[in-house]
Amino acid sequence: MHLVQRVLFFVLLLTSSMPLAMAATGDGPVGNQSIVLLVLGIVLVLGLIIALKLNAFLALFLSALAVSVGIGFFSGENYGDRLSDVIKAFGSSAGGIGVAIAMAAIIGKCMLDSGAADRVVRTAVGVTGEKKASLGLTFSGFILAIPVFFDTVFYLLVPLARSLFRKTNRNYLRYLMAIATGGAITHTLVPPTPGPLLVAATLGVDVGTMMAVGCMIAIPAAAAGLLFSVLVDAKSPIPMRPIGSTQEKHEAPADDQLPALWLSLMPVVLPVVLIGIGTLASTIADSEDLAQLRVDEVKDFPSLAEAISQDLESPATRLATSERLDDASREILRQTPNSDEEKQQFVDAINQVLIKDANYFDKTVFLGVAIPGDAEKLLDADSQRMKPVDRRRMNRLLLEAAYPDWIEPHVYDSPALAWKNRLSLWSNPNFALTLAAIVAMLTLKHARRLSWKDLAGDTEEALMSGGIIILITAAGGAFGAMLAQTNISDTIRDAFEDSTGSGLELLILGWSIAAVLKVAQGSSTVAMIVGAGMMSAIIGDQTPSYHLVYIATAVGTGSLMGSWMNDSGFWIFTKMGGLTEAESLRSWTPLLAVLSLAGLVATIIASQVLPMTGA
Repeated sequence: MHLVQRVLFFVLLLTSSMPLAMAATGDGPVGNQSIVLLVLGIVLVLGLIIALKLNAFLALFLSALAVSVGIGFFSGENYGDRLSDVIKAFGSSAGGIGVAIAMAAIIGKCMLDSGAADRVVRTAVGVTGEKKASLGLTFSGFILAIPVFFDTVFYLLVPLARSLFRKTNRNYLRYLMAIATGGAITHTLVPPTPGPLLVAATLGVDVGTMMAVGCMIAIPAAAAGLLFSVLVDAKSPIPMRPIGSTQEKHEAPADDQLPALWLSLMPVVLPVVLIGIGTLASTIADSEDLAQLRVDEVKDFPSLAEAISQDLESPATRLATSERLDDASREILRQTPNSDEEKQQFVDAINQVLIKDANYFDKTVFLGVAIPGDAEKLLDADSQRMKPVDRRRMNRLLLEAAYPDWIEPHVYDSPALAWKNRLSLWSNPNFALTLAAIVAMLTLKHARRLSWKDLAGDTEEALMSGGIIILITAAGGAFGAMLAQTNISDTIRDAFEDSTGSGLELLILGWSIAAVLKVAQGSSTVAMIVGAGMMSAIIGDQTPSYHLVYIATAVGTGSLMGSWMNDSGFWIFTKMGGLTEAESLRSWTPLLAVLSLAGLVATIIASQVLPMTGA
């Protein structure tokens, strides 16, 4: 109970030092109310899981419900609606990771039972030696997490860590942490992973520069994480346990009884290749930026400029009133362009809004406008996490629909886009993992000469253990979503609103904002996106003595700090690795803190040694 008592003491200290507006505001939690709800969530989760030993799913779901009710209390919303929000967030989280976890559970069990994992591990150990096996896992995670999400990378490599432990009978925690080290650091620093990609776009950093510098920062951070993994494993080793409620049936067969290496690698390589090819095709297609408005596509400059300059709220006036524009650009949009140069400046200002403004669409403003089907699909997505090219396309479609006589409809067609569309199914992570699961199942059936009935039984065991992980991870997603709805991000932004600085102060500020956001709501991607937006506003017209890519890497490394029970990665590491919550708090959480701090130090050093000023 000591931990819970300390947290409760912290709550009392915090709440006693600030005035609270306890009445319902009708606008959602604000200021200190958001902080109270955040602390309430922390206390409940830690208390229910650590002190009361409650099942993690129940603890997370009850905590999400409590925070949601608190939001209803401060905002005056109906409590029944608040429960619906929890269920919706739970379903959204389950929909996002459910199939991937289920297929990963099948892949893992089939690779272990067929001997495929043994074949891969024996080959790897033969090449690197047992002492360097963790280095190989870190390198694998480092490379795979560039085109593939961290969760998927961890799913794919955990069977290898478990099989490697069976061969060496030691260092299980080191192997798990080695995978997490490589996967987590590139997930937050190297595009085309969505988080760093969106950070680069927000700060105006070239994607190629972000990739190069992101890798440069990630390498020393990964080295620090691997060293930390060795120390933690030596001090507090953890035995490998069965995942879920089923026992893993495993024997150590002779080499001639194992599947061929190429077949053993197929469940891991196949989804990586498919997802990687899809990512490459998508990157090439996105680089064409077909939705960018051109001068020759504006059919009536005078009418559009006149509509923009009106005071009435309309799709046109939202261009000039966008927060993403500076005063000079707003003035350009309010004047009718005459020369070719003025027309180009006019169109450039519109393009700034189309690509940057996530809040361009407003239901009341676009009332009566026939929204195209493609735009509706994009509107249903999370606009804050949307790729810049998709945001520009969505806003361009909305502008075209509002003013068909003034804006030429653009036909989205190119060879690169055609290839992107052809590969969209095959490169979908859920589909790619499904194919990998089928390959793993057939490999198991062939290697162990199982009947279809026996194969179905093994698959069912894997899905039973995967179901528990899905429930816990989805509940964690719902808990994180409810914390995000407390408006804690707005409170944090307000706290840093008047912050100014230059040089190293900006790097530390960017890291700090992302770190606080990460602790508050759990998602590294959200912490990066919101943090980059705040830093863009704080920097304004300032010109640091180094390239803005270092602001981007500072935000990226900050988003690793403080991972705990509201982070889906925490639960993936815990449940797929067979660890307890307390063990993950002593290994996963400090590991990501080491990666975060090492990344910040590397960023600071690089910004001084290689500033790339004006690059």
